[in-house]
Amino acid sequence: MQVPKVFKNKYVCYAVYALAVINILGYLGMKSYECLALFGLCAYSANCYCKDKVCAILAGLFVANFVFGCGRLKENFGGFKEKLAKLTDDMLKSADNAEKCGALGAAAKWDEAAKACNRVQGFVENMIEGAGKDEDEEEDIPSSPPAPK
Repeated sequence: MQVPKVFKNKYVCYAVYALAVINILGYLGMKSYECLALFGLCAYSANCYCKDKVCAILAGLFVANFVFGCGRLKENFGGFKEKLAKLTDDMLKSADNAEKCGALGAAAKWDEAAKACNRVQGFVENMIEGAGKDEDEEEDIPSSPPAPK
């Protein structure tokens, strides 16, 4: 197979060798031996096919990193829910010290027996208070703003 002349340049060769060494050290650092073996096998098979070391190393890097995803890039929020729940619990504990449930307002009531805020008790009491209001009572809300003169 015929390769472009740019692959015959010694500086390009040194750059590709450096890139290969960095990837090999990365695979060893991550203890990803399957990626290291895949890189070696692909580079060897490409070398047998095209007889050019630079092209073979680039083919091995491409297959190992892009086709099989040996870069190990993860894009998820694993563990985020647990961290958020812990942070919320810590904030509620600090709210207990600040006026016993003052940060939660009427949504919770202080339970002396449990020495903690009781969100369910506050919710039930708010529902009972809301049920006692007459629906026919109108609040003093103006229907429209006054007209300008």
